[in-house]
Amino acid sequence: MMIQRVEHNRRRLPMQVHICESRGERTRGLLLRRCPNRQTAWLLRRCSAIHTFGMFYPIDVLFCDATGRIVRILERVRPWRLVRCSGASLVWEMRGGAVRSWGWKLGDRINPCE
Repeated sequence: MMIQRVEHNRRRLPMQVHICESRGERTRGLLLRRCPNRQTAWLLRRCSAIHTFGMFYPIDVLFCDATGRIVRILERVRPWRLVRCSGASLVWEMRGGAVRSWGWKLGDRINPCE
């Protein structure tokens, strides 16, 4: 797992992202982790669906295409849910309420950066 900074519409944010690349890392995502702070997210590559089975807090989920363009936003997805977005290839998981606090909207681009 790599940890990088986050760029929103070509502007660097005071945020870090944990990039889950292996199948095991993608399967786990935020599962069995403490609720992250507002400045932390998990990025699941090669992914178009996630679940919140076994979680104890709501999360915000961004589905993005391969270029990082946001194609679907789900806020405060409760535990024990399954959500998906056909056409998505990147999924961002973060603390419930983070999407609203950062002001992200459909069509924005969000990407990890060095």
